[in-house]
Amino acid sequence: MSDSPIPRLTTEPRDSLTVFLLGARVNALLRPRRWMWVGAAFRRMAAELEADPGLGMLHSRTLPSMRGVTVIQYWESTEALLSYAQGPTHSSAWRRFYRQGGDAVGLWHETFEVGLPQAGAAAGRSPEESAPTQRGYEAIYANVPALGLGRALGTRPVGRGTQRALDRLALRRARARTRAAEPAGEDGPTRAPNP
Repeated sequence: MSDSPIPRLTTEPRDSLTVFLLGARVNALLRPRRWMWVGAAFRRMAAELEADPGLGMLHSRTLPSMRGVTVIQYWESTEALLSYAQGPTHSSAWRRFYRQGGDAVGLWHETFEVGLPQAGAAAGRSPEESAPTQRGYEAIYANVPALGLGRALGTRPVGRGTQRALDRLALRRARARTRAAEPAGEDGPTRAPNP
């Protein structure tokens, strides 16, 4: 043990949680009317989440930058996060972003499940499809250059089967189940190359 006067702290143990990174990047600095509404929408959602702990957000921190903002959020579960995303405040902001289109602002998010696998039962899915075998992650980037996971792992177009965050998490889990079910060769398990 150290004799250092610097206090050291840790967190309370928890089986699982979800870390959610989201951000906005201003692409057209000289056209503020095209992107200022995004900041107002971020503030409206932050106020709603802070006012109602029952929605599942545990903590949030906002990091401004020269061209935008990054928000780090800690959630009780991916289910709570996805439930909020389907609610009226977030849904209306997301629809407005796609309705307005253009390249004045970019939005992105990354979701990371931490700890024990989370029960991700989704409407219309069988228990086998929704039962996770490991933790997952997903990401989406709209009108932003490669960053975060996109920079680390590469990106590909969103398409059939990857439109929703839940689908992207399920795809990750399905790939993990497939790899786990493959027979082991002499050199260990056979692994499919990452797409």
